[in-house]
Amino acid sequence: MGIWNEVVSLVQDLDQLMSCNTHFFGRDWELSRALTKKELDVTVCLLESLLGESSNHGFMNQILESRIRRVAQETGNCIMFRAEGSHGVPFDVRTFFVNGGARLTRITQEILSINEELKKIHGQRKVEDLEVNSAAGNSSSFLSPTRRTLFTEGKVVGLEKDLLTMLDYLTGHPLQLKVFPIIGMAGIGKTTFSKKLYDNPLVVHHFYVRAWVTVSQQYRVREMLLSILRCVTNISNGIYEKSDEELREQVYRSLKGKRYLIVLDDMWDTEAWDDLKRTFPDDMNGSRVMLTSRLRDVAVRACQDTTPHCMRCLSIPESWELLSSKIFVDEPCPMELLTIGKQIACKCQGLPLAIVVVGGLLSKMDKTLDVWEKVAQSVGSLVMGEADHCQNILALSYNHLPHHLKPCFLYMGIFPEDYEISVKKLIWLWVAEGFIRPSMLKNLEEVAGDYLEDLITRSLIMVKRRSSSGRIKTCYIHDLMRELCVCESQKEDFLRVIKSGEQLILKNLYDDQRWRMIGNKEAAAVDKHLHSPRRLSFQSNFLKYINTTSFQHIRSIMCFEKLSLSDPSGYLGMNFMLLKVLDIMTIHLRLVPTEIRYLILLKFVALTIEDDFSMYSLISLRGLQILIIDCKWDGHLARILWDMLELRHFRLKRSCLSKSAIYHRKSASTSVLSVQDAQVRLRVLNNLQTLSTIRPISCTREVFLSMPNLRKLGIYQTEEDYRFRGWFEQLVHLQELETLKYAFSNPFVSPAMKPDRLPSWRSFPPKLVKLTLSGTSLPWEDMVQLSMLPKLEVLKLRNYAFSGSVWKSREGGFPSLKFLLIGSTNLEMWEADGTHFPNLQQLVLRHCRFLKEIPYGIIEASLLEKIELHCCKDTAVESARRLQEEQQDLGNDLLSVLITEH
Repeated sequence: MGIWNEVVSLVQDLDQLMSCNTHFFGRDWELSRALTKKELDVTVCLLESLLGESSNHGFMNQILESRIRRVAQETGNCIMFRAEGSHGVPFDVRTFFVNGGARLTRITQEILSINEELKKIHGQRKVEDLEVNSAAGNSSSFLSPTRRTLFTEGKVVGLEKDLLTMLDYLTGHPLQLKVFPIIGMAGIGKTTFSKKLYDNPLVVHHFYVRAWVTVSQQYRVREMLLSILRCVTNISNGIYEKSDEELREQVYRSLKGKRYLIVLDDMWDTEAWDDLKRTFPDDMNGSRVMLTSRLRDVAVRACQDTTPHCMRCLSIPESWELLSSKIFVDEPCPMELLTIGKQIACKCQGLPLAIVVVGGLLSKMDKTLDVWEKVAQSVGSLVMGEADHCQNILALSYNHLPHHLKPCFLYMGIFPEDYEISVKKLIWLWVAEGFIRPSMLKNLEEVAGDYLEDLITRSLIMVKRRSSSGRIKTCYIHDLMRELCVCESQKEDFLRVIKSGEQLILKNLYDDQRWRMIGNKEAAAVDKHLHSPRRLSFQSNFLKYINTTSFQHIRSIMCFEKLSLSDPSGYLGMNFMLLKVLDIMTIHLRLVPTEIRYLILLKFVALTIEDDFSMYSLISLRGLQILIIDCKWDGHLARILWDMLELRHFRLKRSCLSKSAIYHRKSASTSVLSVQDAQVRLRVLNNLQTLSTIRPISCTREVFLSMPNLRKLGIYQTEEDYRFRGWFEQLVHLQELETLKYAFSNPFVSPAMKPDRLPSWRSFPPKLVKLTLSGTSLPWEDMVQLSMLPKLEVLKLRNYAFSGSVWKSREGGFPSLKFLLIGSTNLEMWEADGTHFPNLQQLVLRHCRFLKEIPYGIIEASLLEKIELHCCKDTAVESARRLQEEQQDLGNDLLSVLITEH
């Protein structure tokens, strides 16, 4: 994974550098660079082919892997130092690599040698695959049944209701053959749960024959068939001489006419199910197949008409019950250990694997407060280090990942423990890091979204919160999985987490003496001591290391430590030549470090700045893709926007663009740019998808036409903007816009300064899906225009977005609306019925203190599932409860009503 990603990332850097002015390099340099890139393209293809044939790269010896990693890193250093010389880097740095062309030629020769080695391996792999496939039919060893978990015979806690439900499914109707999958993350207890069902007396009595088959990752159809036969028949010696088809026939005949239960434990591949399913006869006698998997896709494929049973994490009381049962067998927990014991159980985050391992540790330790407090401080590390088999259980999920998903998963280790991760930011980071493969049909963010969904279906990433439209808003990773990420990342030099009190030592890998050792027998030993992480996550000690350590090989820096730094000078400089990601938003800076202008490979920047005048330091970052700025001012930041042609997402917190039109430049000595100069500045930003936030002065036809692929837009209007009228009609030029947020600063201003009325619905972007209005104080009559929007699914009306005591909705409107929020309004009477909102699923009312009641007709919306009321009038609350009771009396239990006082 690491080496493939290194090479792909390097090729992307070369492509980006070629878009810069490279006359400084010279003809010899350019010939060398072109040859290097050509050979690296070959390396990528060979690695992708080999990795595609195997879930891990065990095919590659350690020395060759070290050579590939080293040559990729050396090439990156060489081209970057050379490229920086043409962008104003001090002369001593430029002359340091005066022989850069010759050096790159030497690197290219090494790449050629590596490619020859990879081609030989590729040919050998083809021969080995044929030999393995031909020998598989003669193999009689079955490895899968020897697989063990820590709690196959373990105690089931908190799952009594689930057990009863599954028992009813297994032994009840219907009579036709049914498949019941059980899914969940590693260590959550799928096997234990299934074993309890398998051995339940009711199940033993109900089924004539039962068979337990452990499938595992490297399954063999022949061994699975033999495993079933071992359980349901007496196997003779001659059976091992039969072919696979003969074994299938014998399994089928052995099960025919009998009510059977087959458990397929730990299934990883849909092909394993496809190879077995035709051996299971359906005699309409209530036979069942139960399978466990970490992969939702496998479960869905096996049971297209049954919802998989998803294992949940244990609650804190359930976790403590399981933990205490492992420590105190015949005695109660001492009172002085009760509080710390529950804290330890809580830190296991409901994962039975972690609880059982920690319980085993504590049962062997002194039962004292000091000992237990030390355990509580490092639960995750203890679990991962206690037993190899525990780590292997978790590592299976990682090893099974395709190589393009491995860096995305390992990247989760860069976030602190228990961190709620913004999905939007995570996807942006993946894109900036170069983890996402380009697609002809989807943009990078959409492909990244598919990657995230894939990791979720594999139970590696968990959903935390969803948006009103159902999209995943935040996610998290279990602490044990995070420990796995950090552990694997350190092995591959992928990332390093820096916490309080830790030492950070980074070696310089690439002086000429070490370079000459490539290919020697000592290379592996030297490489072992020279590893340097590519990404750093500072969760403490940022200032201690940032100006005392060499960072010339670092690609990403993320800081989660909150600091205030008045003078950033010296903290970002020549030590960061290869930096792609710089996220130091938690550090409050007065100025943007001037040294940042040298870091031309930067793709993701997140800063908190007091004075935006220093934003001019960013103007040289032509390859920047994501820019997130938290600042108080806005004038100067606007002027650099049009120089960033690669920009994909621009987000400005606590401020907006701009007090002047964002494509004009003003200063104390000059007026607005000339028309000719302004046209040069107003370039087409084809990659820009997110822009937040701008002022109405910038909402012009010219600006919007220069952003043809904009999907998300934020607009903020103040009383000062009352002169700018008619700007709303210009939104129609944003043909790809899907999300619009429009806020007015004060809903209670005089009528002369209020925002415009809403224009015709035809003036809205044609693909608008989500609209948020705040403080606009529009009359309810204007809702007619919104009701005509054909694709609008989410509508949020906040802080007197509409004002007035009566709203009469109309039939035939809101054809696609699924979510409606009304917050802080003086609305008293709302007349509506289900035909006005044919697809409404959720209605949320917040601080509607004047609304007398929920319109009774809204219940006619056939898809309505949930009504929420937060801090609303008592009569409105009572009307909501009456609606729910009436629906329950009619047998409609799908409608839920949530009422809170805050």
